[in-house]
Amino acid sequence: MKATPTASRQPEAAGQQPGADAERPACVHITGWSRGLEVSGGGQGVVSHAGLALLRHLADKTGLTGGLSRALATPPVLVHDRGRVTADLACAIADGVRVISDFRVMSDQRELFGLVASVPTAWRTLKEIALGGTRADRRITAAVNTARRHAWAQVAARHGALPGVRLADRTLDGVICIRLDATVTAAHSDKELAEANFKGYGHHPLIGVCDNTGGEPLAWMLRRGSAGSNTTADHLQVLDAAIAAVPPGLRRKLMVTCDGAGASHGLIARLDTLAARRGYELTYSVGWALGEREKTALRLVPERAWQAAIDGRGEVRERRAPDACVNTGCAHRACWIEEAHVTELTGLLRCGPGGDQLHAWPAAMRVFARRERPHPGAQLTLLEAADGWRYSLWATNRPADTRGWLGQAAYIDAAHRVHARVEDAIRTGKDTGLGHFPSFDYQVNAAWLTASMTGQILLAWLKLLALDGDLAKAEPRTLRPGAARRGPPGPRRPAAPPENPGVLAMGRGDHGRVAAHQRAPASPLTSTKPSLRSRKENPGACGTPPPGRQPGHRHTPALKSRPQTGPADAQRQPSTRMKYQG
Repeated sequence: MKATPTASRQPEAAGQQPGADAERPACVHITGWSRGLEVSGGGQGVVSHAGLALLRHLADKTGLTGGLSRALATPPVLVHDRGRVTADLACAIADGVRVISDFRVMSDQRELFGLVASVPTAWRTLKEIALGGTRADRRITAAVNTARRHAWAQVAARHGALPGVRLADRTLDGVICIRLDATVTAAHSDKELAEANFKGYGHHPLIGVCDNTGGEPLAWMLRRGSAGSNTTADHLQVLDAAIAAVPPGLRRKLMVTCDGAGASHGLIARLDTLAARRGYELTYSVGWALGEREKTALRLVPERAWQAAIDGRGEVRERRAPDACVNTGCAHRACWIEEAHVTELTGLLRCGPGGDQLHAWPAAMRVFARRERPHPGAQLTLLEAADGWRYSLWATNRPADTRGWLGQAAYIDAAHRVHARVEDAIRTGKDTGLGHFPSFDYQVNAAWLTASMTGQILLAWLKLLALDGDLAKAEPRTLRPGAARRGPPGPRRPAAPPENPGVLAMGRGDHGRVAAHQRAPASPLTSTKPSLRSRKENPGACGTPPPGRQPGHRHTPALKSRPQTGPADAQRQPSTRMKYQG
């Protein structure tokens, strides 16, 4: 890879006083580094983190770098544009930077990346974003959303359309799916608002991701460690920000999913309000708690009302019975045992013996239940322990008159179970800076979270715009090469001759004085070593020091090996002692 970066400076402002350039240095062109960049096979040496150039170039081409530059522009013209620094920090985090001091990996490759900010400049950038407060957050969010419109347009141009939502063996096209979830990040040092929670000690961020683009973050919020999993205000704020992050032309048909830990009455009421807008279609699938009224309804469900559930391949979840026939491909009903079932509880909860128990909830809401055999070690309620099934419930506003496969209970269940894919996005986020907060200050850590989520966004765009095959589904660690060679590999060097084991063990500096011991073995009762007085009176009695030995230097004595003797000579053999060759 041959790099010839060019950096152009802005022209001098009209009417600028002489000498003002010393006080306000001109701003370096933020995207000029790639103008002279060439990829060839005739170079020499190794470029570390060469793949980072692709991610950085993507940030420039989608307009993300320019948008951040305008969002973080300051009255004094700086040498390092704050938008350029923020984009570089996001790329470095996506490349595996865990602490801010690792940001120097880009500045060390100046011939490839051009002029890159230093680590202190990156610190100042995060602090400036923190001091900007909500105004800086809104500007950064607007810049990222603008770049997303361009990136998604390029994705649709390359693939024909934006990827759909995978539901078992089917794909739901034309719908944008938003998944909300919170995660706990551990704090190994004292940080502001890091508090004890149900998983340890740290923060409790909340994110909303887009399932269509492989878990791309749309909105995020850093919260204190003791924040609740179902705090309505936080979920509504992230939900509104996630919907606003979707390009306007794609907001007409949405799907929103959330697990039972994040479900609340206020969230479902807000989703029902958004679904009632004229000209818009919003379908939600939210986890539901298993309470006493639900347990009472489950006891009233007849066995024939349970329908077989399907797995990720669209096949019925079943296993072979212990007394099945020898033909493993048979279709005998008695040879197969269904492991999971689905049913609807809306009728029993609204028109059951206890009356309408959902009168405080939206009228369009439906409640479904799923039962499956518990895995070993699962914690069960008294109802589940009695009948041997584990139950999970969720609520949705999918109309009852929906036609086709999407209206079947098995696929309604599959549409909710794929919410687990949000865990893939959280795992990717924790591999790209989520939770590795560098500062004690809460606002600085929030700025770091914004940079890390921006890096995860770039990774999602990179997979859809530049990668194919297995790389388009690879984890971030797979996409991070340790080094990329510049030029074809040269001829293999001849193998070096084997080294002397004594040289390898003692070091080359000691091989001049390591030799086999030539003295006869001394008696175990008599010592031939001169006494301390004789050594003081006659220094030469101890022998002449070996060549290269300097006064005051520490030297390692030669270690004699035990001579090989038979069993009969074991008692007559004198003990071996450590001596240096004098």
